[in-house]
Amino acid sequence: MGSLQTLAFLAGLGTADPAAVELAAPVDLSNVSAVVATGGGLSVAATTNPGRPLLATLDESEDCAATLRVEGRVLTVDVREQSSVWPGDCRPTLSLNLRPGTDLALRPSAVEATLNGRFGAVVVQVQAAKLSLAGQARTLDLSAKALQATLRADDPGQAIRIDAKAADLDLGFRRGTTVSWNVDAQVSMVDSTIPASAGTPPLVSIKGEFVRARIDYAD
Repeated sequence: MGSLQTLAFLAGLGTADPAAVELAAPVDLSNVSAVVATGGGLSVAATTNPGRPLLATLDESEDCAATLRVEGRVLTVDVREQSSVWPGDCRPTLSLNLRPGTDLALRPSAVEATLNGRFGAVVVQVQAAKLSLAGQARTLDLSAKALQATLRADDPGQAIRIDAKAADLDLGFRRGTTVSWNVDAQVSMVDSTIPASAGTPPLVSIKGEFVRARIDYAD
């Protein structure tokens, strides 16, 4: 799949039929400090809102076999396609309200994730991803064949690493933040109003074959 075709594939994420959805029982996240998601396609909505209960819920379609399991301080989410003959529309929605600083490792085949709050280490390793982050991740590590990402960082954390065959990026930082960034790509289009500065956190490292990136102040 070509780079632009691969990015276009992201538009299909998050389009499961809501009429075929069943809500799984909520899972208590009071003692959870890390979330690991694996398996098939998944939509994730994660917050760190102190005014809401610390819970995880999963909307499951009839084509999915999904499990949520807490072991120690880790919530594990695994999504599997039930049909072995015909591909279904297995793309459940995982809703999380977590303690601030919780780590996220998202490793399904494809993911659409909306993260709003203050997180620990966020790792995304997928074939295709559409990601929106508002707030903070202590570190952000994104790896995908196709990636569309929007970052609005009120506190940008320690490091942002992006490695994607095709990437469409919109990175916004709080005005006055000193940003050190570099792009290593075969073809790149970078629009930045923030001068690159060496050796000063946050370090933004972007690598890929086709990269389109906007780096700016968010306010």
